[in-house]
Amino acid sequence: MPKRPKGLNMSITYVNNILQNLFKTDYAGLRIVVSYSAMQELFNEGKSIDDVVEILEEGQDAPRKRSSDTIERWLNKGSKTFNAVIVKDYNCELHEDCWVLIHFGRFTRK
Repeated sequence: MPKRPKGLNMSITYVNNILQNLFKTDYAGLRIVVSYSAMQELFNEGKSIDDVVEILEEGQDAPRKRSSDTIERWLNKGSKTFNAVIVKDYNCELHEDCWVLIHFGRFTRK
């Protein structure tokens, strides 16, 4: 009897745990951890965590206000604007403060 393949959720969890420990991408001295929904948004746009760091470092502050410990930055590329939203949090697995990427998006400017 052949083995049943693992479900998609188990595969994503396994890959996410590996990626969090394999790539140590930092912004402002803290590691960036990607939420599951933001990871799907990155995959849909064909972008990586390095693109997020580029937006955070080279972009401008978003015109709307966010709560404290939340940063939203926009970066214009051609007629498109990419935005990234990160929140300061504590990672219990790694026992350190970190940024959590909660949203990554793209929209067209007029």
